[in-house]
Amino acid sequence: MSTHDELMREVWEESFAEQIAAGAYNTAPVEALVRSVSYYLRDRCAAEELSGLHFAELGSGAGPNLVWLAEKGIRVSGVDIAPTALELSRETLARRGLEERIGDLVEASVSDVPLEDESLDGILESCVFQHLPREDRLRAFEEVDRLLKPGGLFVGHMLEQRHTVFEAHAGEQRDDDPGTLILDEGQSRFYLTNIGLSHFFTAKEVEGLFEGWSTVDPCLSQYYIPRSEAEKRGYPEYRQSMLIVYAIK
Repeated sequence: MSTHDELMREVWEESFAEQIAAGAYNTAPVEALVRSVSYYLRDRCAAEELSGLHFAELGSGAGPNLVWLAEKGIRVSGVDIAPTALELSRETLARRGLEERIGDLVEASVSDVPLEDESLDGILESCVFQHLPREDRLRAFEEVDRLLKPGGLFVGHMLEQRHTVFEAHAGEQRDDDPGTLILDEGQSRFYLTNIGLSHFFTAKEVEGLFEGWSTVDPCLSQYYIPRSEAEKRGYPEYRQSMLIVYAIK
């Protein structure tokens, strides 16, 4: 494991420990992923075919997205750099009686995934690739291309540059990696503003990462969070600006 990977493992282990202590880790699937995967499955797969599919989430966290997939009959694998996250995933799947639908739960970096070439029908990613330095981030997208079968689906959920935090810090972008900030405003590790390296994508940038794919559609999603929550993060108002990336190899 590289020095950066070790550092990120420490950061996410600390974050999950804080989330567990507060009972605040995510237990609901990400709506943007559910909606996008549902479009794909509805167009391409009959209900009785779902058990033959294998989907993975890169940066699977506590596993709510894996649970949603497994409840549909899909075999699921999770990759996360934090062992605590993988333990939560396994426990959550087991509580739902879904152990038989687990493929692999692997402690690894998303930029170096120990799964076979073209072994997956679908890959999910939510707010993970955005925290990788440029070289690792590009490798993570290369891993997606390597792991997916032709016709397979990738759905990503990524920071976009009209986000309140990016607009507040746009003058601090790294010269060697435009769109990237190093954030440390002193709040909880719950919050983006204290997680360290964060990359804010553009739609054009995303399109370039999937050159040669049959479909690449980065869809913009924007919304404001409640003012009381914005103020906890140190902002009078707080606009989430995300790209929901729907891509078919």
